[in-house]
Amino acid sequence: MKHISSFVLALLLLANICACQGETPEADIESTTGTDTTLPEETTAEELSLDLPEANFDGYTVTYLTCDGYCEHFKLNIDEETGDTLNDAGYKRERAVGDLLNVEFDAVEVDTGEVASSLSASVMAGSGDYDFVLPHATTGISAMVTSGSLLDWNTLEYVDFTKPWWNSTMQESLGIAGKVFYASGDIVMTWQGMGCYLFNKDYLENYNIDTNMYDLVYEGKWTVDKLLELIKGVSQDLNGDSQMTEVDQYGLLANKGQTVWFQFGCGQHISKLDENNCPVLDMGGERMASVVEKYYNVLYSDDTYLNSFSSYDYATGTYRDMLISGRSFLTIYDIGGLYSYLREIEFDFGILPDPKLDEAQEDYYSFCGAGLIGIPVDTENPERTAMVAEALAYYSYEYVRPAFFDVVLQNKAVRDEDSYNMLTMMHENKVFDFGFNFDGTASGALNSVVVGRKSTDFASYYASIEDRVNETFRQIYETVSNQ
Repeated sequence: MKHISSFVLALLLLANICACQGETPEADIESTTGTDTTLPEETTAEELSLDLPEANFDGYTVTYLTCDGYCEHFKLNIDEETGDTLNDAGYKRERAVGDLLNVEFDAVEVDTGEVASSLSASVMAGSGDYDFVLPHATTGISAMVTSGSLLDWNTLEYVDFTKPWWNSTMQESLGIAGKVFYASGDIVMTWQGMGCYLFNKDYLENYNIDTNMYDLVYEGKWTVDKLLELIKGVSQDLNGDSQMTEVDQYGLLANKGQTVWFQFGCGQHISKLDENNCPVLDMGGERMASVVEKYYNVLYSDDTYLNSFSSYDYATGTYRDMLISGRSFLTIYDIGGLYSYLREIEFDFGILPDPKLDEAQEDYYSFCGAGLIGIPVDTENPERTAMVAEALAYYSYEYVRPAFFDVVLQNKAVRDEDSYNMLTMMHENKVFDFGFNFDGTASGALNSVVVGRKSTDFASYYASIEDRVNETFRQIYETVSNQ
């Protein structure tokens, strides 16, 4: 893989390349979530313009339903500019849409588990309380679809999924029976949900690690086995109490909530489409067995600190403290955290994608399950809602995406061109999966076995859930088909 030039990077950032479902051999993640890494053709300013008719909605307040805390980055009703780059880009986006269509924005925030029931109550009453719903990536996703609470985006005239501000192939991945109930793209900053590996450059010198970390990626040699090799010999009992705890130093800092990133990085999906285009589980083969074994070896290495996820400790507690204080050579983190937490880091660091299962795996994959937006079936004026959605997506592409990639990441978090290349590669190789969003048992299978049971016996667990999950998928498919 050649180093990516600045010019090519600029072109790549115009692409919103995601994954689609199909059926190819198990060893290739493209069997459910394939990627397209071809460069987009140069696009003229005219081609990228917002194609909407003139409209004046007389100061209508666009109301969206979302979950408190988790969906903080979805907020559309930004009150003022604060000097924060991303906040101000969101404010600029909102003002642009407001001026174009004469609308305002308001949010109704509820607990994560109450989004689906709140939407259902509005739909059953026919009250049309909400114009959009922005849920957690996995909570209530299926219920909102099967209850008939969401419009099919394919029925909306003014939404153009061929435009680069939408993740068109994610819509395909989460589509059911030819219908699309959740959209995604720059409107909800999808790219924040990807995971990455941060490495502390000080360790390369301090421990005589004669490895160019970026070249490992460029040359296709950044694998799980290489990860295990690099973290050995780095851990230290810093306080000398003969116990390895959170106050000590480790080769790798990991979190039990990051399982799915590892799985997809290894080229292993959760589901695929059967001959009838109905989703089915697909984690019963040899590749998954290899993923399980390697994941177990990573988590339970003497050189790994496995942090438990509780009370958002991942963002504010032990995990963050260990990272910022430099007590790990490598740390698994999310892209969304880069602009909010990593500015505090004083040591020099670099960014890598999730490692491949082995060198035979052709590509690096970055799983992304976050960032969904739906339209309630009882929205008062679907035409108006569609126009607002398209305008929000367009101005997110114009203002928010550049702010995140070019300003926030490049100037505040990313400290060298190679890391920026890594992020670009991850962005173009995003993958999605129906099984992750629509069934918690399926999405958490690897975590349940390796972390929950501290076992590598995935086969017996998989056998215990396969029929039930497939029946769930079948019922979803049939319900939607008959709507």
